Amino acid sequence: MKGFFAVLSFLLLAGCVQPQPMQYFGGFPEQTYLELPKSGTGTVTGQVFLRTVGGDVKYGAGSPVLLLQETDYMQQFYLAWLGNKRAPEIDSRALSAGLKAQANGSGEFTFTNVPPGDYYVVSQVTWGAQTSYGLSNQGGSIMVRATVADDSVTTVMVTK
Repeated sequence: MKGFFAVLSFLLLAGCVQPQPMQYFGGFPEQTYLELPKSGTGTVTGQVFLRTVGGDVKYGAGSPVLLLQETDYMQQFYLAWLGNKRAPEIDSRALSAGLKAQANGSGEFTFTNVPPGDYYVVSQVTWGAQTSYGLSNQGGSIMVRATVADDSVTTVMVTK
């Protein structure tokens, strides 16, 4: 499990070109996370993929997928990711509070019994591409927002 958190931290920081430091990150808001709803009747389904410059589709086959409730704390990481800014490592308690799934061979995933609210869906798609210097890692992390309501299915395409 510790390796999973390391992968997620890498996901949120990977792909940053010339990262700029964030101005502010407060401490972990433990009380906020204790008060988050723990169950619901919503469902989140989706697919993790990236499209290459050449138009090929690469799926997040076997990649971990996290569904993290939106809090002010997580929003800072999302904004850092959007802006290619460097952020500190996410507190493991925030990651533990999220739901976890693994994408199938086509990059598809499902979360059930999800409480209503706003979420971040986080995953990665990586592959090796041949260069004149050998294989080069391509792809990276993906993070999208989703809103979940009770008794409904939310479908998200986790891509850039």
